[in-house]
Amino acid sequence: MKRTINFIGILFTLLVFICCETPTTKETKKIDEQKFSLENYLTKDGYVRLEMKKIPSGHLHLFGQLNGVNGNFILDTGAGATVIEEKNKEKFHLQTEKSDKQATGAGGTGMQMQTSDKNNLKIEKFELNELNLMLMNLDHVNNAFESMGLEKIDGVIGADILTNNKAIIDYSNLILYLKK
Repeated sequence: MKRTINFIGILFTLLVFICCETPTTKETKKIDEQKFSLENYLTKDGYVRLEMKKIPSGHLHLFGQLNGVNGNFILDTGAGATVIEEKNKEKFHLQTEKSDKQATGAGGTGMQMQTSDKNNLKIEKFELNELNLMLMNLDHVNNAFESMGLEKIDGVIGADILTNNKAIIDYSNLILYLKK
């Protein structure tokens, strides 16, 4: 009787091990496919994935085209508006008007601004048409960048674009998601 109980115990233990074995390669692949992917989720929801680069100043950098002309831009979530260096007015074919608005920020206060309407900004596959922009002197930014041995920027992508296009920043992977 004792042998029968031991034998049944051994069979039960084997049955448990067999039922609880590790998943096969097919099963593991299926489990991996079920893992959440931010990129898949957002692109299915209409977001466009844009790669950024972190430059030595700590800023996030984007290459883009403004009115068909290549430009260097940094992303600034604290900038209320997208701002272009006023010295690049001709470079980007910007039609401007004086503005009674004055900028306040890291560069100081009371900086005079200009506006430019109906512009086209393209960053990789993401395009904005009829975009209104602000222009101002960005010497304070470019002088700081030059002193660090960095290339000058043409402008700052601000919270207006980020908010209007429901931006999601995947900082650890340096990806910006924007929705049209």
